[in-house]
Amino acid sequence: MNDINDWIGLAREELTELNVDEVRQSGILPGGGKQFFPVIGYPPLTMFSEMDDTALFENFAQRPASKTIAYGHIPFCPSRCTFCHWITKTKTRTEEVDDYLDHLEQEMALYRSKMGMDAIPASSVLIGGGTPTYLSPPQMERFLAAFTRHFDLSDCTQFSIEAEPTTLLGKEGMEKLAIMKDYGVHRISLGVQSFDDPVLAAMGRTHNNADTLESIQQMRRAGIENIFIDLIYAYPGQTVEHWVKNILTAVNLDIEGYQLYRLRIRPHGDRDGNILKVHNSAPEKFPEPDDIQLMKYLGIMMSERHGYGEHQTRIFARKAEDISHYLRDWACDLADVTGVGVSSWSNLRGVFSMNVGDANLENYYQLVRQGKVSVNRGKIRTVDDERRRCFILPLKNARVSKALFTERTGETIEHCFGNTINGFKALDLIAEDDNHVWLTTRGRFFADEIATQFFDPDYLPFSDVTRIADTATG
Repeated sequence: MNDINDWIGLAREELTELNVDEVRQSGILPGGGKQFFPVIGYPPLTMFSEMDDTALFENFAQRPASKTIAYGHIPFCPSRCTFCHWITKTKTRTEEVDDYLDHLEQEMALYRSKMGMDAIPASSVLIGGGTPTYLSPPQMERFLAAFTRHFDLSDCTQFSIEAEPTTLLGKEGMEKLAIMKDYGVHRISLGVQSFDDPVLAAMGRTHNNADTLESIQQMRRAGIENIFIDLIYAYPGQTVEHWVKNILTAVNLDIEGYQLYRLRIRPHGDRDGNILKVHNSAPEKFPEPDDIQLMKYLGIMMSERHGYGEHQTRIFARKAEDISHYLRDWACDLADVTGVGVSSWSNLRGVFSMNVGDANLENYYQLVRQGKVSVNRGKIRTVDDERRRCFILPLKNARVSKALFTERTGETIEHCFGNTINGFKALDLIAEDDNHVWLTTRGRFFADEIATQFFDPDYLPFSDVTRIADTATG
């Protein structure tokens, strides 16, 4: 089926069966579906309090250890995207990038020393940003040499790097790809966002559709075997028809899979994205909730019909093994995280931390020169934090094991969340058996909104939603 209107008609028909109106009337959709907050972690990173690196490493050896994954942050980008809520540096001179790499290497050494390890073991790795592939070939070589010296990747199942299409083009792009391949990079996540050149221009991207297609061919020529792309829906000016064309393009590309993002207007990082100004000045340019829900359903339906399964919420691949192991390990296995670089975050043995995240890199450099990991925010997890985290993240992304929940928390799911679960079961949004709790097909469609229902009231991102726990009987 290749006709755009046929796809839209079929999606409308199937979406009717989900009865979105009933869910909207329940009051769990912020702004009736107009507002959105992505559940990436718990508690939300934006709600951490001031903290230095003391709490992160105090009595470190005595605290219970978990499987550990690693994150490295490169803040440099070809341009500032309107939808980005993170600190980025654009059009940065070579010597400034080298200065950052100097301090990043120092921070890696500090982390390793404070953890009392010769090298930090990492089961999976993500290098993000920013745009890691903004680095020149010599800088990429230098960074990866340092990273693989400070992190033990002998048991690493996947080494993933984020990229932007124009940074992989030409002779220099091929040199970078060869270096990444030599250092064991298994997977590249390409920030495509859209195949529509006018939409890309509105997003502030420097690449066009032709660049995307050429960069994918470059990766294949370099022997990269796992290529993923990111696509954003619900962008201002984007129609349902545009979105169908984007999905049809994606499913016919030579890639392993893709991640579909709803546009994030509300800040969830270290700075307000320019998209917030666009929304405040011209909200009428943004798609209405009904069209947003239709785009979301089209993404799911068209992916599945082309052999791309939803192996984690909004992450589609032909093979489950090809999705991001870093995201899987973090969200489903609740792994610890060692994060290095400005704006990075860590989760080590019961303590969450965020590194300095502002446009003045000197603030990051100053802490590193003082012999400190550049933490300036964080949270020591409480018993309640741990219970909610152990339920919320697996629920949103896969399913919750009752036995593992009890093993980690000493409590039963029924005792902690039975009332809310029963309320969602009545709406056919959650199901359970003796071993697991999971989102139904209908519930998975509202995964983020349902996940926030299990937040502590102090961490709720919106005040206009009905709390199912307050209306259900357990």
